[in-house]
Amino acid sequence: MKMLLLSFFLFASGIGVFAQPAPVADTNLTLFGRGMYPGNDTTYAKLRESGFTTIILSSFYIKANGDVFSGDDNINPIIHDGRYVGDKEWLKRVASLKQRPTSVTRIEILLEGRWINQPPNTFDFIQDFSDAKKVIPGITTGTGTNSTLYKLTKVMKDEMGIDAVCIDDESVYNSVSMIKYGEMIGRLNMHMSLCPFRNYKYWRDVIRGSKKGLIDAIYLQCYDGGMRNVPGRWKDSLGTKLPIYPIFLCRGAFSTCGTSHGSKTANEIKGEMVRFKKDYPAMTGGAIWQMADVNSYVIKGCAVQTPESGTATTVSEFLDQLKTSLKEGL
Repeated sequence: MKMLLLSFFLFASGIGVFAQPAPVADTNLTLFGRGMYPGNDTTYAKLRESGFTTIILSSFYIKANGDVFSGDDNINPIIHDGRYVGDKEWLKRVASLKQRPTSVTRIEILLEGRWINQPPNTFDFIQDFSDAKKVIPGITTGTGTNSTLYKLTKVMKDEMGIDAVCIDDESVYNSVSMIKYGEMIGRLNMHMSLCPFRNYKYWRDVIRGSKKGLIDAIYLQCYDGGMRNVPGRWKDSLGTKLPIYPIFLCRGAFSTCGTSHGSKTANEIKGEMVRFKKDYPAMTGGAIWQMADVNSYVIKGCAVQTPESGTATTVSEFLDQLKTSLKEGL
C-alpha cells in the first residue's frame, strides 16, 4: 500500500515513475550500430538473433541549436525543439530489439563529438548548454527540467527507450560539464557509459566526480588511435572496479577487406581477447565497431576477394563469428 501511495504521489506531482534501466549483462557482448538509422526490419531481426547483448545506437550529434542528428543522416534531425521528429519506423525497430525471442537486453545511444580541428560539436555544446549562467539564443541553459539538454535527453529515454547514454568525447575533455550532464542523466533514471581512447585523467575525473552507480560500463577503443590500448592497464590507471570492455574494429571498415586503422579478422579479435583476459582476468565482455562495417564486409564479398579476411558470406554468419570471437576469448 505504501508503494501504491508513493506511486500515486509521484505521478500526481508530475515526477513520474520510470522503469529501471537495464544493467549490462554478466557476459556483455556489444555491437555499435552505425548504419542502422532508419535501417530496415531485416537488420533488426538479425540483431535479435545475433547473440549480442548490448546494442549501442551510433553515432548521434548535438548541434548548436539543440537539435540532435544521426550520423547516418546529417540533413534531417531526429530531435528538434525538445521533440522527436525523426523516422517513426526507426522507433519501432529500436523497440523491437528487446522483443522476445532476442539476445538483446540493453540499448544505449552513443553521443559522438568532434575530432581534433573539426568544427564545434556535441561536447562543446554540452559544456555551453549545461552552464545555467550562460545566455545562448534559442537555448535554455542549465540541466533543469526546462533546459534544452534535459528535454532532448528525456526524448532519448521516453521515446527511444534508451537504457544508457554512451560518451565518446575525443577532444573537449571538460569533466565539470560532463559530471553535470551525467547527474542529469541519473535523474532521468538512465545509466551513463564511457567510450575512451586516450586521456586517463579526464575519464578518471568523470568517474570520481559522478554518483556511484551512474556509470556502469567503459567501452575502450582498441583500434585506430587506441590500437595500443590494453583494458587491464586502463583499469589500473583509472583506479576503478567498473567493467572495461575492449572495442574492436572488424574487417570491412573503411570500405576495405584488408587491414585498415587497426581492423581485425574474427580470429584476430579472439586472439586479442585471450591476451587481454590474461592481463585482466575480471574482463567479462567485448565490443565490435560497427554494423555498417559488418554490412560492408559482406557487400564487398571479402571472404572471396580477400580470403585471409575471414570466411563469412552473410551478415548473420559474420555477426555470429564476431560474437563467438568475443565470447570464446573469455
